[in-house]
Amino acid sequence: MERIRRPALLFLILILLLPLLGAGRASAAGGPGTVVGYYAAWASAQGYTPDKLPAERFTQINYAFAAIEGGEAVLSVPERDKENLKALTALRRRNADLKIVLSIGGWDESAYFSDAASTAARREAFAQSCLNLVLSHDLDGIDLDWEYPVQGGAPGVIHRPQDRENFTLLLQTIRKTLDRQGRRDGRRYVLSIAGAASAGYLKCIEPEAVAETVDHIFLMAYDLHGPWDLRTNFNAPLRAEASSQSSVDAAVSAWLDHQVPPEKLVLGMPLYGYIYQGAIAANDGLYSRFTAAKSVPWSRVKSDYLSRPTYRHYRHETAEVPYLYGNGSFLSYDDPASIAAKADLARSRDLGGIGFWELSQDPAGELIESACTAWSGQRFQDVPTDAWYAGAVERVSASGLMQGSGPAMFSPGAPVTRGQIAAILYRLADSPSVYGSSFSDVSPSAYYSRAIAWAARRGIVEGYSDGTFRPDQPVSRQQLAAILHRYAKLNRIDSGKRTPLEGFGDAASVSTYARESLSWALAEGILQGTKQGNLQPHGKAARGQTAVLLDRFCQLLG
Repeated sequence: MERIRRPALLFLILILLLPLLGAGRASAAGGPGTVVGYYAAWASAQGYTPDKLPAERFTQINYAFAAIEGGEAVLSVPERDKENLKALTALRRRNADLKIVLSIGGWDESAYFSDAASTAARREAFAQSCLNLVLSHDLDGIDLDWEYPVQGGAPGVIHRPQDRENFTLLLQTIRKTLDRQGRRDGRRYVLSIAGAASAGYLKCIEPEAVAETVDHIFLMAYDLHGPWDLRTNFNAPLRAEASSQSSVDAAVSAWLDHQVPPEKLVLGMPLYGYIYQGAIAANDGLYSRFTAAKSVPWSRVKSDYLSRPTYRHYRHETAEVPYLYGNGSFLSYDDPASIAAKADLARSRDLGGIGFWELSQDPAGELIESACTAWSGQRFQDVPTDAWYAGAVERVSASGLMQGSGPAMFSPGAPVTRGQIAAILYRLADSPSVYGSSFSDVSPSAYYSRAIAWAARRGIVEGYSDGTFRPDQPVSRQQLAAILHRYAKLNRIDSGKRTPLEGFGDAASVSTYARESLSWALAEGILQGTKQGNLQPHGKAARGQTAVLLDRFCQLLG
């Protein structure tokens, strides 16, 4: 007989620890923390001008990228960059606390960092040129994206073994130059860097000394896999999966293991994915060799791929990211749920903030909104913190039992469907291995396919006489009671307690199959009558209400 597994235990731990985790986050990072977005110079030419940015969501916007010429920081395309910077600084009218920072380098403009950092005189000249740009364009600071010290980067990047120490010295020189000007102006100028997620990068810099010098480190926790690999894989897996040890979580741990304070790390997230052509169908294209690959912004993932019936949707349980396969193509990307999970990771590790590359790839702000909502501690915008179901929604979503209905949305008043409740209990049972479905209307590629097959075989749910399951049909209150009761009996936790139904005004309307289950649910405190003294057995079970029932049910399981 199957017993209660890990999710129920984790759920109970969450019930006890969620208030403590929230308090720890606030004290460690000092409030809401940092939210950084990179705005690319080329975005304006594509129609995504700075005035379209959700400025209220950010504490800092980095303009990418300035270049290095003759040992000095310069604007890459002066006329374009001046116009963009003027429009960016105008965003302060909408958000007075917003910092506009000039980012130097990146993949294409890092060739001469090593030269600029090589001697004390060159470092001083470079630092002064940075300050000159800040003052000329009314900016709030400098961000260095040196890709990369010592080794790596685009063809033509100059490297020296001394880059490791010189990087620190360059940052310290810029810091002193900015601070000296700040004392004159009565303000503090920002100095930040973008750092790679690989362990190899950490060996090429002095992480602890760098962290002491800068305001924060934007951790580029993406491109963990990509077109340069031999096989398809995930762009930014949250957790390490079978084929690789690379993951967002592992990258954060590597930086923390190098004595970098967590509040100095800003977790960078991708607003794009990678599509690989020529991937074979085995394993739904995952870990397949491929013929070509390219990046795809989230806006195109949504408009060009998610709605195509030729692509099947999958979500890797360990990596906690979605992917598509169809037409010989494998597409790794992030959606609102996986981005929110990354923001949750940043909160749970007490990091200093979250950030995004690159803002024009999510022009509607769906991924940004989802991450920021999770980062703020309010997982869903449509769940008021004082709602009677708010605590239950937080716990069931944090434990993975229920998921949002859209970007930062829970839809508490929407009904729960038969397919959804099967998926919820399947997660509660720790998603045991099962394949296939005996119902004619359950597609093998549907997210609830395995859940329904498992629940039907265990006797938790039943189909209809015509061979269908009707997964999109709403669940009634009495059906939900019956399904939970069967799960409880399956795990041998039915205590035998019952509450008579006769005291409720509509007891006669309860279906025969559900009478004992409703009596059990009432006795265990899982279900309650209405203020009018009714059971409403045929009423639809709303998502907010279902979260409360699951909350109580999981405490019973514990």
